[in-house]
Amino acid sequence: MGHLKDNIKALAEAIERESVLIHRDALIDGYRDVHKFAKFGIDRLIQKAAEYGGRKGARTLKERYGVYTDRLDEALELLTIIAESSRLIDFFEFDLSNMVIQVEGSILVEAVGKSEKPVCRPMAGFFKGFLSELLDKKFDVEEISCTAQGYGRCTFKIKPKF
Repeated sequence: MGHLKDNIKALAEAIERESVLIHRDALIDGYRDVHKFAKFGIDRLIQKAAEYGGRKGARTLKERYGVYTDRLDEALELLTIIAESSRLIDFFEFDLSNMVIQVEGSILVEAVGKSEKPVCRPMAGFFKGFLSELLDKKFDVEEISCTAQGYGRCTFKIKPKF
């Protein structure tokens, strides 16, 4: 992992190569429409699909780029680069001592606007899939507060599963 930290540009380029261009406005409009059906469980399906995407991304890093780590802090450093490079959020930060991830500028909040409940479940799913696959351990990630609810940041709790 050490060589990867020394060459963040290489990782950013790899992310661009492995990513598909998605029109930001189309994604916002699509999530806004789909979120209306959250009460029917569609948000759980989207969260599962995002979890699969996170797993696939971590698998790609391992298989194509030789990125292996068993350290949560290193996995979260990688997730920071991926999250901010994706342009789906503006800012990503983690606090290992409290086992939380905080993000600002979530495209999902932009899509939904104000909400009584957190709206970034798909993001939690992606984080869960990525961390679980990269570290080869089971994690759960749950959004505990959301900008859509009026908080300054969306906050996700990382929970190792034994």
